[in-house]
Amino acid sequence: MRYSPAVLALFLVRLCAQTLSTDTAKISEVTVYSDRAEVVKHLEGNLQAGEHVLNFDNLPGSADLSSVRVQGKGDFALIDIKAETIQTTDTADTRLKELEDKKEELSKQLKELNMSDARINNRKAALEKILTRLTTTAATATAPAEMDTAKWSSYLQFHNESLEKCDKEIFANAQTTLGVTKEINRIVREIENMNVQRVKYRNTAKIKIDVKKSGVIQLDVSYIVHGPSWRPSYDVRANTVQGNLELTYNAEVRQSTGEDWKGVALKLSTAQPGIGGREPHLSPWFINKQQPIVALGASAPMAKGLARRQDQMMNAYVAADESGKDLSEMSVAGATVVTGATAETFIIDRTTDVLSDNKVAKVNITKQNFPTVYRYSSVAKLSPHVYLKAKAKNKSDFTLLPGQTSIFLDGAFVANASLDLVPAGQEFWTYLGVDPSVKVERKELGRREETSGIFGKKTVRTVYDNVFKIKNSKSTAIELVVWDQIPISDHEDIKVVLEEPKHEKDSENLKMSDGKSLEWRFNLKPDEKKDVPFRFAIERPEGTLIQGL
Repeated sequence: MRYSPAVLALFLVRLCAQTLSTDTAKISEVTVYSDRAEVVKHLEGNLQAGEHVLNFDNLPGSADLSSVRVQGKGDFALIDIKAETIQTTDTADTRLKELEDKKEELSKQLKELNMSDARINNRKAALEKILTRLTTTAATATAPAEMDTAKWSSYLQFHNESLEKCDKEIFANAQTTLGVTKEINRIVREIENMNVQRVKYRNTAKIKIDVKKSGVIQLDVSYIVHGPSWRPSYDVRANTVQGNLELTYNAEVRQSTGEDWKGVALKLSTAQPGIGGREPHLSPWFINKQQPIVALGASAPMAKGLARRQDQMMNAYVAADESGKDLSEMSVAGATVVTGATAETFIIDRTTDVLSDNKVAKVNITKQNFPTVYRYSSVAKLSPHVYLKAKAKNKSDFTLLPGQTSIFLDGAFVANASLDLVPAGQEFWTYLGVDPSVKVERKELGRREETSGIFGKKTVRTVYDNVFKIKNSKSTAIELVVWDQIPISDHEDIKVVLEEPKHEKDSENLKMSDGKSLEWRFNLKPDEKKDVPFRFAIERPEGTLIQGL
C-alpha cells in the first residue's frame, strides 16, 4: 500500500517526538515545610497534535528528582517523566587559550626581569671590585700612591652615581616583578576555576506527552527542594487600659534554591515530612542483675530525692487560672487555614515574593484581637522582678506554633519572649515581660534554733522567718500571684512544718502543690502596700545533719 506525502509526514511526527523548551514556565505556587518546599511551575501554550518532550532544564541542585509530578489540562496524555542529573562540559577554549598565552607572555617577562636583576648585581659587584683594587693598591704599594684629589673626587662621584643607578633599576625591577607575579597568580586561579567549572552537573526533567488534538494545554510540574524553611514569630501588643491583646501571627520564610519565588501563591504547612510517616520498631529489652557499686557521692535514696525535688521545682511555678472567664471569638484575617488529618496548611491570601538569598521574608498569616485576663506573678526567691502575663483562648482555626514573640506593652516594646504550642480552642498564657511598677521583695528576717525534749532524746528545730513586702504603684487594681516553696523531707526523722501562713487545705488565696510549692493570690488596690509573713521550721533529732539547705 502506498501512502500520500501528507500521511507520511504525520506518521514521521508521531515517530519523532519534538523537544520543546519551557523557558516561559513560571513558578506559580510554593508550599513550604519546616525543612523543604514543594515548588510548582506552570506552563501554558498552544501545541500541535503529536508527541512532544517538554524539557524543564536547570532545576535546583537541591531538587529531589524522584518527586517530580505532573498535572495538567487539555487534550493530551502523559507518556512518561524522565528526571535526571546530567553532566555537561562547557568548552571555553577561546578564553582559556587567551589566558594560557597571557600567562606564557608574563612568564617570559618575569624571566627577563630576573636576568636583568642578575646583570645589575654583576655591575654592582664589578664597581665594588674596582674600588677595592684601587684602595688596596694605594695602601700596599712600596711607593706612595698618587694622591690627585680631583681624580679621586671624580671617581668617587662616578662610583656613587653608578651604584645609585643600579639600586634604582633593582627597585624598579622589583616593583615590576611584584605586579607581574600578581597577574600570573590571578591568571592561574582563573584557569583553575575554568577547569573546575568546565564539568558541570545539571538537573533536568523531560516530560513526554501525546497531544491528541492541536490546541491550548496547561501543565503544572511540581518537585521537592530541600533547604527552604519557615518558622513562626509573633508580635504581641497588650493594652492594659482597654483590657485586650492583639496578636500578629507571622511566618519567617527563607530559601536559597537558586530560583527566586516572585508573585507566587504561598502555602505554609505544619507537616514535618523529615520525621517519616511510619512508627519505629521495638527491639527486645533485656535486663540483668547489677553488681553492687559503692557510691562516691550522695546515696541512692538521697539522689532520687534530689532529682524529684528538681522535677517538682520545675513544675512548681506552673499554675492554672480558674477564673473561668469566657473570651470572645477571635477574628481571622490574612490567610485561610485548611486542616488535614495530621497537619494544617496556611494559604496566604495574596501573592508573595521570596528571593533566593537566604534572607528572611516575613509573611503575615493572621492578626487576632481579643479580650484577655491580665495577671502579675513573682518568684521572688529566684528573681527580683514582677512579670506580667495575659490569658486568652484560641477560638480561631489556626494552631499557634511554638515561636519567639516581640512584646509591646501599652504601645512600647518591653521584651522578647516565647509562645508555646496552642491548638485551636485551647486557653493559653502569653508572657508580657517585667513591670517595674509592681514590686515583691522577699526579706529574710532571721534564722533561729530551738531545742526541746528530755532524757537525751532531744529535738532541734530550725526556724526560717521571712516576709514578702508587696507594693502596687499602679493607678489600677491588679491581680498578683506570688510563688515560693518549703523543703521536702526524704527521711522520716526530718519534718518540715509550715507555720505562717497556716495551711490546712487549698483556698482561693493560698494553695500548696504536692511538690510543696506555695501559691499566694492577691487582689491589690491602686497604690496598696502589703507585708505577708512566711515562716517554716525544720525538725530533726539532735545531731542529725541535713543536706540540701
